[in-house]
Amino acid sequence: MNIVWTNLAKITYFEIIKNLNNYWDKNQSKNFVNLTNNQLKNIKNGTVKHKLINKEVRKCIIHKNVSLYYIEDLKNNKIILITFYNNRMNPNTLITLLKSSK
Repeated sequence: MNIVWTNLAKITYFEIIKNLNNYWDKNQSKNFVNLTNNQLKNIKNGTVKHKLINKEVRKCIIHKNVSLYYIEDLKNNKIILITFYNNRMNPNTLITLLKSSK
């Protein structure tokens, strides 16, 4: 499976890293990158099937504060990363992000 990053996924990923660097230390951002890479490897290899939150979108918890939302496009052999989401944010923000990705 190939992993495809949407623009929204790239923006939210780097925003989280930026916030970690601003408010924590470099080790926290490195840890987040490593956690993300491990989860992406598991998703790509099919070793993990995360919970469906609707007909096609899956939720992967990267860290207790951050989740990744993605779609498995089995027909085209792709994993489409939609967004990284800070779980402490307003849930309506997530709904807006998921709608904007369509």
